[in-house]
Amino acid sequence: MPYADLNGARTNARSAGVFAAVLMSVLAVSSCGTAGSEGGGGTCKVRHETDQITSRFPSFKQLESTSWCGIDPDVPSRLPSQNNIRLVGVLNAVDDQAVLNDLDNSALEFRPVVPANVPPEIAKLLPKGAEWMMSKQVNKSITEDLYSGSFYYDKRSGQVLFDCSNPFRKDGPSPAVTSS
Repeated sequence: MPYADLNGARTNARSAGVFAAVLMSVLAVSSCGTAGSEGGGGTCKVRHETDQITSRFPSFKQLESTSWCGIDPDVPSRLPSQNNIRLVGVLNAVDDQAVLNDLDNSALEFRPVVPANVPPEIAKLLPKGAEWMMSKQVNKSITEDLYSGSFYYDKRSGQVLFDCSNPFRKDGPSPAVTSS
């Protein structure tokens, strides 16, 4: 399974770093200049930098393209607040066949689903006639239970819609908990 390594080991130390991971992700997304809502909570400015997405979701490997936004769903301001960032967008993996192969893997238990609360700026970029499928196992594998996130796979195009709260960059050191 190229994108859902369900047998990968997670250490207790990493699980213990949940708080630090959330804090680091907030700082990382904020420091990368992610634009937040402009004129109301829940709106976004669409961006296309692939490095921000591949660093958070490396299981998709190289991306052909991505469109995403970082928003604070609760506070209408120009930049997301330091305590709540929603990262939502769509990605096209270079190897979209791997995404389609995951959909054929019965062990992943994909189910049809209609994504909810997709910002209009992202919704207009989604493929027409998409057949969205979601797997709890894939969600858990990608998020490692360190943040909440949903990954919707389109059976027709191989595109992936993602909607996450405070995903951290995985291209740096593992989050660590420090005592005060």
